Amino acid sequence: MNKDLQKIIDHENQSWSQIFRKKIINDKQNPKKFSSYWDEQYYKEITDYVNYLFSKYHYLNLLEEGSGSGRSSILLNPNIDKTLLDISSDALEYAKHISKKFNIENVKFVIGDIFKLPFEEKVFDFIWSIGVIEHYDISAIKDVFKEAIRVAKPNGMIAFGVPNFYSGPIFKAWILRYIPKSVPGYRLGTENFYKEKILKDALAGVAKKEGRNIEYLEAKYFGNPLPVESPIWMINSVGKILEFLLPKNKFIIMIFCKFKN
Repeated sequence: MNKDLQKIIDHENQSWSQIFRKKIINDKQNPKKFSSYWDEQYYKEITDYVNYLFSKYHYLNLLEEGSGSGRSSILLNPNIDKTLLDISSDALEYAKHISKKFNIENVKFVIGDIFKLPFEEKVFDFIWSIGVIEHYDISAIKDVFKEAIRVAKPNGMIAFGVPNFYSGPIFKAWILRYIPKSVPGYRLGTENFYKEKILKDALAGVAKKEGRNIEYLEAKYFGNPLPVESPIWMINSVGKILEFLLPKNKFIIMIFCKFKN
């Protein structure tokens, strides 16, 4: 691993560890299950779709790489065996807190590196990650794809989500990057902007090298295109209209790849 990549990993680990330590404290003071209506709707949308995939393909287990809070996995069907992997022990402590909040028990918490997964080959039906790979260049992303493919079962699936820079939440985070930190809100840091074609081509190329045949490779978009702080009435009116008219302006781009073998 080169020094520049290690520097990015260390930076993200330190930054998010601080965030998750604060989140545990804040959650204990404010025990709401979701931080906002936008947040609640986003998780419902993405978990509904992944639950559908598990039902359709009779999947039983999953791995979430760079899981952070692990909320997307924790909120899935409780019968799914879930493994959450993160390099940050603070992230996993927060994930444990979230799993208790939602009364979910069948979750394993593993400290590990997405570039060198501590698992045998072909052990997971579904491997996914949201909001992680955009911090790396395309060469490093291919290494992440290679490891995910290695641990995916025959007929399994991998999925990776990155922020959509054409969405309201990410555009706002980009603007805040240039505004004094006295103004609250999430700011973009080391994120790179990847369009779906770049990720699809990279994933298809790695799969071919690893001898895995692809059944299908597609992009899905999730999350209301309006900023997270938008009022409920605006999310349910203007936001829904924008979702219909501009479906590729939603918050997250998810690339789903299902294998034949």
